[in-house]
Amino acid sequence: MLKPAKTSLQGRTIDILNIIRNNASPEYQASIPAISDAADIPAVGQAIVGNPTRSNEFIDALVNRIALVVIRSATFRNPFEMLKKGYLEFGESVEEIFIGLANVYEYSAEKAAAREFKRYGSEAHSAFHLLNWKVMYPVTIEKETLKRAFLSVSGVEEMITRLINAIYTAAAYDEYLLFKYLIIKGVTAGQIKPIGFDDTDMKNAAVAFRGTSNAFTFISRDNNFAHVQNNAPKDRQYIFMDSQFNASFDVNVLSEAFNMDKADFMGRLLLVDSWTTFDNDRWDVIRANSDMVEEVTSAELALMADVKAVLVDEEYFQIYDSVSEMEDQKVASGLYWNYFYHNWKIVSVSPYHNAVAFVADTITPITGMGFVVTSIVQGEKSTIYLLEQDPDAALSDQSFVFIQDQTLTAAGIAVNKYGAITVPIGYDDEEALTLKLQVVGANGAAATLEGTLQIAAHASEGEGDPAIAAVAVGDKIEFAAGN
Repeated sequence: MLKPAKTSLQGRTIDILNIIRNNASPEYQASIPAISDAADIPAVGQAIVGNPTRSNEFIDALVNRIALVVIRSATFRNPFEMLKKGYLEFGESVEEIFIGLANVYEYSAEKAAAREFKRYGSEAHSAFHLLNWKVMYPVTIEKETLKRAFLSVSGVEEMITRLINAIYTAAAYDEYLLFKYLIIKGVTAGQIKPIGFDDTDMKNAAVAFRGTSNAFTFISRDNNFAHVQNNAPKDRQYIFMDSQFNASFDVNVLSEAFNMDKADFMGRLLLVDSWTTFDNDRWDVIRANSDMVEEVTSAELALMADVKAVLVDEEYFQIYDSVSEMEDQKVASGLYWNYFYHNWKIVSVSPYHNAVAFVADTITPITGMGFVVTSIVQGEKSTIYLLEQDPDAALSDQSFVFIQDQTLTAAGIAVNKYGAITVPIGYDDEEALTLKLQVVGANGAAATLEGTLQIAAHASEGEGDPAIAAVAVGDKIEFAAGN
């Protein structure tokens, strides 16, 4: 993955005109002279604008050779640039592989022969991050605008700057929203662990920050959604705060909480405008025509009112740029050019890297969880039911694993820990299957929830009772304690 060098527009109009000429076709070079005096700019402009072929070549070079280079590198100039992973040159997905700690055995010379060629496994996980953000930004350059650009010494430079700002500001703002979107959705869906503290005294927040930051440096399963053994050294930690909460803290107090000097800590502190607002209007068109993003609901924003900060491992965010291209279309009937800047990204988070939210409230364990049947696959020997979590907005750790208990094993039913239930053909039980899952609650306390999966239809007992239908794709299954 590549991260382009940062580039800014530094050339004068004279330099820009000469650079375009040096890289132009022989016909363009024969018609347009190189210049060294600003007084020659209007004459060169007249020669360019007065010929459609030359003006087309000039505007294409202006946008693609100069503006696009600046825009493409500028996509890495955003408040959270250090958390992006680079430019994905090939492919539409990234597979993230996590390998856990190797197992440990006692030394034994007597057991050496038996161990020599044995296969040794370790905890292994993988997650796929897919290309899921495809947007484009259109801009128009009118012929009259091009004419006016040659009437001043800095006219061409100013025109490019306006073009870059129109695209870059929009793209940078959307990228900022994407980071904020991932955090809000992660916290309210229970994928970012909440840590409660008493906010009546700001010292409590500093203690929570310091203790959690220190805990991140040790290998633990407690601070990531997949609950794998992982850690995050200090130099990989970043903390997000909303601007108002941050204003109540002295920077020196915060830097001491992270055992860093002030200068180093400022590079680790990232501000957001507010956790309780989100610019949903910005993406109205996208949400109306695709499923790339969801609305950030009022219920989610209400929950975020208690969130004061979010501490993450820099590897938590899995954001890659994939496509950064400009396409053009001349509109002869309107005497203007349309340019379309295409920006595609992988926008995702890692379940294996640490991320926690500091909440000014008491965190209560989750007592229920919903799942949706997303697939039923009928095979020759078995039927597979796929259940996916349908989380309610709540400040709770909603990580889970399904449990393969002895009753299900005896019946030949296999339960994948992430929700794939395999039932053999011929299994006939009018009673619904009882499924169990383990949920991690507050402070790492585990709770067991139960739900039922109705795999076969049958009539209810008693006259007039309706028949009970077998589960279908789209049905929701509720899990609760002692269900």
